[in-house]
Parts: sequence; C-alpha cells; structure tokens
Amino acid sequence: MLRINRIKLNKLSILNIGGHPKDAIMYAGGTMANHIANGDDVCTLTPTHGLSTYEKERNPSNHTGKFNLKSLIIERKNEFIEAAKELGVTDVRFLGHDDMIPLPKIEIIQEIIDVILEVKPDIIITHWPYDTVAAHANATQMTLLAIEASSVVQKDQTKESHSIKQIFFHSHPGNTNVRENFRPTSPTTIIDITNVIHLKTNAMNKFKSQYYGGDGHVQRKLGESLDGSIHSIHSRVPYSELFIADMASLYSLLPLSEYESKIRNKSPKDTYDHMSQFLIQ
Repeated sequence: MLRINRIKLNKLSILNIGGHPKDAIMYAGGTMANHIANGDDVCTLTPTHGLSTYEKERNPSNHTGKFNLKSLIIERKNEFIEAAKELGVTDVRFLGHDDMIPLPKIEIIQEIIDVILEVKPDIIITHWPYDTVAAHANATQMTLLAIEASSVVQKDQTKESHSIKQIFFHSHPGNTNVRENFRPTSPTTIIDITNVIHLKTNAMNKFKSQYYGGDGHVQRKLGESLDGSIHSIHSRVPYSELFIADMASLYSLLPLSEYESKIRNKSPKDTYDHMSQFLIQ
C-alpha cells in the first residue's frame, strides 16, 4: 500500500465537496487517494446531480425535453460512487439537488451541516468562493454557511457542535475569464499526486455520461493540462493538485517542507527525468 511521507500526529478527517459530481474528483481526487493511503478518513460530497444541461451536452438535437431524468440521476450517482471507489473513498454523499440553484437554499445547507456534524472533518476542500461557474460558487457559499452553523451550539441537543481546522479552496479556475482574477494566481499548497495519478485517471473515466473513458482521450488531455501544470513543473513533480489555504497556519518555527527538500536534492538529471514523465495513457 502507498504510504505518504509526512509526520502524522493524529488521524485526519477530510470532507471534499464538489459543486457537480465530477468536480470533487477532478480537483482533489489525487489528494483524497493520498489521504486514504495514509489511513485518514475521507468523505466526498456533491449537493447536485449536475444534469440541468444534460440534453444540451449529450444530445444537442433533442429539443423535446423527453428523457427520463430519474434514471439519468441514478446513472450520475453511480458514476460518482464508482469514481470515488477507484480512489479508495467509500463514504460518498450525493445529495441530488438540481444544479440550477441561483442562491443558497436552507435545506441544502442543513444537509451539509448534518454531514459536517456526522463526519467531523478537520479539513474541508471546496471551490474558490468566487468561482464563475455558478454551481461551484454556490456550493462553496452553502458550505461556508454550514461551517459557521456547525461551530455553534446546536438546537438539537443530540448533536454536538464541530469546528473545522482548515479550508482548502481549489486553485484552478472554473472558467477562464477576467472575473476569475479574484482568485490568487499562485496556490499556497501543492500536493504531489504522481503516485496516484492512475487512480485519479481511472476515477475520472467512470464519468462516461460526460465523455470520459471509453475510446476518448478527455481525461488524458485534462490530466496533462490540469494536474501536469506549470506549478507541477516548478515543484519538480509530474502531477500535482493545487489549493489555496483559507487561514494562515501557526508554527513555533518557520516551516520548510522536508518533502520538497528531498525533491530538490535530486541530481539535475534525476530531477528532469522525474518531472517530465508522461504517465496518463
């Protein structure tokens, strides 16, 4: 079993949230696989089924609107569950709401609160709050409201309040437009996912309803551009996932990553050979 080289003080609980089912895997699938391999608890959640534009994407010629939405939701839910399973994640929460939600909805916020109080995450991963994909930003706004509500004394006395320790926002933009400039251009946290890139590839290829898997090369193209980004090259690894920490971390001494020092101690040739690998088939 893969082990991640870091000093582990306590077993962590991670809650990973994506606005649509595939987002939770696409932006943080490798990170989830790393934490599973390290023995941590990981729960992944999506509030929506992501099917509001289903017929436009999958069958543009069908303007009748006659399709079985219930069966399509089940298909997308099963894809999400199977994708998470590829990463070793078995705690999957598919809330199944329509992704055309213009504003946060109290019933969805309450469902997220219930999950937070149940799994008690130390860390929550989610989208940048001003992501210009509406379902992404809205999922995060509801998550932030749920985090706040979870930290106070609960009206239901059978439930104990819970405060998380850190939020990590996705560093990659949801859309490529000028409004995404609100997002910092550089991540604060880079996670090496090279050892689990095949797990993430297999996971993304479970989303066949969204053109992944099969004979197509969508995941290979996406993986090389998203996970094999310039930040990966600068960090001297083939593939990584990028995040922005919400809060500054407290230390007694200035921190220096032992993992990064190990990477940088490679010879120039070994460094080049390592970071220039193409592993996605």
